[in-house]
Amino acid sequence: MIWLMIISFFVLMIIGVPIAFAMGASALFYIIVEGISLEIVTQRFFTSTQSFAFLAIPFFILMGSIMEHGGVAKRIINLADSLVRSLPGGLAAVSVVTNMGMAGVSGSAAADAAAVGGVLMPEMKKKGYPASFSAALNASASVVGVIIPPSSVIIIIAWLSKLSVGEMFLAGAIPGILIALAYLALTIFISIKRKYPREERATLGEIGRNVISASLTLVLPVFLVLSIALGIASATEAAALAAVYAFVISFFVYRSLNFKQIAKALRDTVYTSTVVMFIVCSSMIFSWVLINEGVPKVISELLLGFGLPNWALMLVIILIMTLGGMFLDTVPNLFIFVPILYPITAEMGVDPMHFSIIMLCTLAIGLFTPPVGTSLFVSCRIGKIRMEDTLKDLFPYFVVGMVMVIVVAFIPSLTLWLPELIVQK
Repeated sequence: MIWLMIISFFVLMIIGVPIAFAMGASALFYIIVEGISLEIVTQRFFTSTQSFAFLAIPFFILMGSIMEHGGVAKRIINLADSLVRSLPGGLAAVSVVTNMGMAGVSGSAAADAAAVGGVLMPEMKKKGYPASFSAALNASASVVGVIIPPSSVIIIIAWLSKLSVGEMFLAGAIPGILIALAYLALTIFISIKRKYPREERATLGEIGRNVISASLTLVLPVFLVLSIALGIASATEAAALAAVYAFVISFFVYRSLNFKQIAKALRDTVYTSTVVMFIVCSSMIFSWVLINEGVPKVISELLLGFGLPNWALMLVIILIMTLGGMFLDTVPNLFIFVPILYPITAEMGVDPMHFSIIMLCTLAIGLFTPPVGTSLFVSCRIGKIRMEDTLKDLFPYFVVGMVMVIVVAFIPSLTLWLPELIVQK
């Protein structure tokens, strides 16, 4: 029956049923056929999100939505532009750096892809950049939005693995920044090879003005993460304060937010939060069925039974997660992989926080890989190009991304050093 459930899930996905409905329907099919009480469905569906920590997700989404509608993205783009536009492939480098800056504000790869791509991709087209390259670059650079804190995905991982949200935020900072810098280096290399244009170097005065203009935005993620990590506020409390802060600076300081935009920000927050929570609820039912059938134990015994050395087994696990990231969004993958892979990595002696970031980075790569890459879809829609036309330009970013995942996997200090440093102090 478990195979029938999994097959029905993929069939529903192939015919275009949204992932949340596909997971819920296939799990319900299993429960009905097995004669399990339907009360378990309502219980798992509604109790899975009854957690105070989960309240942080809509508040973080509200913060990002207010920032987006308040024109914060333009300030970060201006700052990134003044800092790196003189590098080879000036606008392409600006795209990477802007996405790195936006990651600390929105916490969403798709939102970053839309906000940054909507501004920069038309400009890149005017400068002669191919649409395929612009879309591939924007999609791949945006994925650091779920790795660099604050990130709603990190909150879900922390909840599933019973880890500290604040420490997880700190753990994701260095890997996220390193991945962004690797993409920046690759972008510069490609730009030199293809002779993409540089822009005029910014003056110190222009850089100073843009730093001041964006400073109130850029300090927010720093104080947000540190307040949680140091125990000054819980994730939910910090997220609520961050949403208020975003409103104050956008409405009263920048004066770039009006009542119409506030209404749009609230509407977008309700819509996005509902989608995320519905996916979480459906994924919880699907995950419960897998655990109830003993699937994690079977897979754990199978992988450990190969007798592979730990480094080879870690590469196999990364490959499995990479394939999963290509076909499912990040949140459903978490509910599938966490119960299956955590026992295996525990047997290998891998720190759970370290593996959580390995999983996050690997699944983030899936956000710009076909056929289901959300960020790639958004970028292709902005660039008015077919997804398959971006594959040649996507491949180098995929390779570099996977290399960085392996680096993060085999150098635990990149993940664990910052939490140990801050929390111990």
